[in-house]
Amino acid sequence: MTIQLHTGDCLDVLRGLESGSVDAVVTDPPYGVDFQSARRTESQRFAKIANDKTPFVWWLYDAARVLKDGGCLVCFCRWDVAEAFRAAIGWAGLTVKTQLVWDRENHGLGDLKGSPAPRHDLLWFAVKGKYALPGKRPTSVYRATRLAGSQLQHPNQKPVELMQAIVRDYCSPGGTVLDPFMGSGTTGVACKLEGRSFIGVEREPEYVETARQRIEAA
Repeated sequence: MTIQLHTGDCLDVLRGLESGSVDAVVTDPPYGVDFQSARRTESQRFAKIANDKTPFVWWLYDAARVLKDGGCLVCFCRWDVAEAFRAAIGWAGLTVKTQLVWDRENHGLGDLKGSPAPRHDLLWFAVKGKYALPGKRPTSVYRATRLAGSQLQHPNQKPVELMQAIVRDYCSPGGTVLDPFMGSGTTGVACKLEGRSFIGVEREPEYVETARQRIEAA
């Protein structure tokens, strides 16, 4: 098992990765919704995510290129940009198989009087060539409690148990997982715990250092 962490723009880093070198791409890219996190503390918010004005899909071609034949992509998105990501994944040469759902088990805010309280995120599952599940067939719904603001080290940080389940379900033991938008390194932590190699890319040096510390602690 190996861990590689890259500081830089994923568009640049991905171009330098070998074709057909990873088994799975598992990532949470900028959705293109100009997201502003809730307050981490009474007086502090995280800075907005870079490249989040429109759906950020330009990484998908190289992500598809570095996938092995028989590899897969698991890509987080949101309901209002899901179709843009589905189309872009197909244009990159991958076959979209199904949509997954993350039940966050508690809801966000949104339009308090005019819309249901949101408590789920969406993910696209796509494959390159003929893909076979590495173990027991998973269901399309994952349940994991969203982290409280006081627990976050990154505005879009996912629960470790959620990412462990995804890594376990879609990448064989000993395989390699790529996350082009590593953030605080939760996918890397999951890979370390599940015995998968990991390649993470993040443009913000402070988050790379956070990821390094979290993965080492795992």
